[in-house]
Amino acid sequence: MTEKGLTIREEDGRVHTYRASVAQEETQRHLIRDLVDRAFGGSPSQLVMQALAAKPASAQELREIRRLLKEHEEKNRD
Repeated sequence: MTEKGLTIREEDGRVHTYRASVAQEETQRHLIRDLVDRAFGGSPSQLVMQALAAKPASAQELREIRRLLKEHEEKNRD
């Protein structure tokens, strides 16, 4: 994985420590972009509808989704 650039290897004597080279959020966004393109024809709404149909969100998660949607709408108005 180090050769592919996914991890960074740090050496301290005989001890080798590995850590991710990219932040978790960045990796998740990359994977979601790829999933949306491949499985949902580029439609984020199809992804969300299928995700909610497969596993219903809690009330707290739905509030967070609504907050994010509102934030996204406000950002795109300008």
